[in-house]
Amino acid sequence: MKGVSISITLVWSMFIGYGQSYKQLIDYADVNAKAGDFYGASIYYERALKEDSSKIEVLYKYADALRRYNNYPKAAYYYEKVWDKDKGGRIYKDAAFWLATMLKYNAEYKEAYKTWKKVKSKYIRDKNGYEYLKAKQEILSCNYAKRIKYDSTDHFTVKNIGPTINTTDSEFGATIVNSDLYFNSLRANNLSEELEVKDAKYRVKHYKGELTDSSVKQSELINALINNEQYHNANSSFNSEEGLLYYTQCDSLNNCKLVTSKLVEGTWSAPKELPERVNESGATTTQPNYCKIEGQDYLFFVSNRKGGIGQLDIWYTKILDGGTYSKPVNAGSLVNSIDNEVTPFYDTVDNALYFSSTWHFGKGGFDVFKSSGRPENLQDPENLLAPVNTQWNDLYYTIYPEKNDKRNGFLTSNRLGSLFKKGPTCCNDIYEVTISNEEKVSEEREIVTLEDLNKYLPVTLYFHNDRPGPRSMDTTVDLNYLTIYDSYIDLHPKYKAEYAKGLKDEEALDAALDIDDLFKQYIDKGVSDLNLFTKLLLLELKKGQKIELTIKGFASPLAKTEYNVNLTKRRISSLINYLSEYNNGEFIPYLNNTSKDGGFLSFVKIPFGEYTASSNVSDNFDDQRNSVYSKNAALERKIEIQSVTFLEKEGDYAELSMGTGTYDFGKTKQGEVLKHDFIIKNTGNAPMDIVGLEAACGCTKISIDKEKILPGESGVVSITIDTKQLEGKQVKSATIFANSFPKIKRLVLTTEVFKD
Repeated sequence: MKGVSISITLVWSMFIGYGQSYKQLIDYADVNAKAGDFYGASIYYERALKEDSSKIEVLYKYADALRRYNNYPKAAYYYEKVWDKDKGGRIYKDAAFWLATMLKYNAEYKEAYKTWKKVKSKYIRDKNGYEYLKAKQEILSCNYAKRIKYDSTDHFTVKNIGPTINTTDSEFGATIVNSDLYFNSLRANNLSEELEVKDAKYRVKHYKGELTDSSVKQSELINALINNEQYHNANSSFNSEEGLLYYTQCDSLNNCKLVTSKLVEGTWSAPKELPERVNESGATTTQPNYCKIEGQDYLFFVSNRKGGIGQLDIWYTKILDGGTYSKPVNAGSLVNSIDNEVTPFYDTVDNALYFSSTWHFGKGGFDVFKSSGRPENLQDPENLLAPVNTQWNDLYYTIYPEKNDKRNGFLTSNRLGSLFKKGPTCCNDIYEVTISNEEKVSEEREIVTLEDLNKYLPVTLYFHNDRPGPRSMDTTVDLNYLTIYDSYIDLHPKYKAEYAKGLKDEEALDAALDIDDLFKQYIDKGVSDLNLFTKLLLLELKKGQKIELTIKGFASPLAKTEYNVNLTKRRISSLINYLSEYNNGEFIPYLNNTSKDGGFLSFVKIPFGEYTASSNVSDNFDDQRNSVYSKNAALERKIEIQSVTFLEKEGDYAELSMGTGTYDFGKTKQGEVLKHDFIIKNTGNAPMDIVGLEAACGCTKISIDKEKILPGESGVVSITIDTKQLEGKQVKSATIFANSFPKIKRLVLTTEVFKD
């Protein structure tokens, strides 16, 4: 069994010998299919096709059986044969629908996209129908899946929990009850040699395994009061304060209801049905999740009751005094769809609802999604990506509070790596999910050489348009970069809306995905990199190292050059403010050179302004979609920590010091020879030898008035730029090499050259 619903029909089959007639093979296959044993059915359909492969009805039934026991590659092959033989769906109109579905499960997104286009065309006469709307959604989802195929969520690991819990049957729905792991399994006690089910009491049951810090002990069946053999019993959720277990009972007709059982002195009481307000008559109610949010008890569940949005929706109710329940509330149209949303789990640490869906943009089958917010105000779902999600089915995601610097939880999946006999993706296994603590990992990094620290560079930090200090010519701000970052990420929805404005369908999706990529892969990553680098930098300063950081600033070309240069200086100052305020001022002694261990931190600030902005970025204020909200424009608004220079603290040394290492000539005429002098000083206690000077291009020359500078003395470095062959915005550089700290000093000059 591999399916979402725990309401499974009674399955039985008879042992059939070899040598049957074609009609008998079909009859036996149909009996198994009707009973829900699709693997058994596929065996006989396959034999029948070997007798006669011309019957399109048998081809279709075989493809359907393969799909239902999750043999996705083979199902796709036979659905395609049906589609071709049926001349485009004259008899089996849904063959293309299932072919497209199987292709996506196989991660063949390009072919799935093309096939969903055919499905959309096939059902175009009913634009409000499920098949048309599903095809329209899946066309976009295939594009999304291609974009995120190799993306992953940082610090997550997912591994099979192992054979003490998992079998070659189906295990699912793991949850923690006190110190035990409760889960569900559909295990047949009697199988034929060909794995046909011959068990008259084929039911989903509750099992448990004892949790330890390093493993889970062998599982055992829970007592008969919980595992009433008249029902399928599954989907447990535990209220530890009350010792109350919520779970589902389903009869053989797929009618499901929620029940509770109380743990009294190690024994479960007889199950008690929840009131009809929760177990609505005529509807399926399943998959409960109990949680307490700010002192209020909630129960999430899944149901196809009246008033829903789709097939199976997520609902919630408040548990009131005396064990009564408020009127159930639908989780809303941002979470629920016309398809299935299932296996809810509310995380009270992150204040987010996790659930699985076949509608929201995903990789294949059911993907796990996260919707932040309180139950009354759940936000747009976010795909958890790999390794949580795969192209197959991923369900029953749970996560628990931190323990031993990690958060652990569980996941149900039929991904490759599950135990099987019937096929690699036939059956569910339980997987353990671990989220590592990023800060603990970073503190364990060892820095031995300058190269060790430099390999974490550049650290790139991004800014919203004209931030910080909008409409100002100031060169500093009081804001800390993290404050600016928090304000920036609040604009994520606005960026998506503005950049997708006026676009439709696939173009709108691509635009929204570009913005998601901008915030996740660039803006958020910048802060993550900064957190790690800051910790490593502080460790080195505490060793007594003198360190110089080179920081460059950039801006998009929306404002004037002079304004943008000052804007990038403000951005650099926000980073220095971040360091000054870090951990209650730990960097301050290193910034003002008063540390007892001798460590010192200084900066080379290079505010480029717009000089290096990409020519693809619009500078049209009236075109804010491209000049402000596009990914290209946003990537220009940044500062970079580009290099780190060390000086060993022992012994005498020369120290190369200067004011700013940049100079802007402003607007100049083509043909002018521009000249600027930089003053450098030896602030160390040993002579400084200038061992080399280097200009980056032939139009630039660099010279110095002396090659040895004694302690306390200064020298003049002269740089000239011949603009004869230049036009437009220019960035020119020259480099000083010395036996000093730092050993290399780069000087940057900028100008905008105009023809007469």
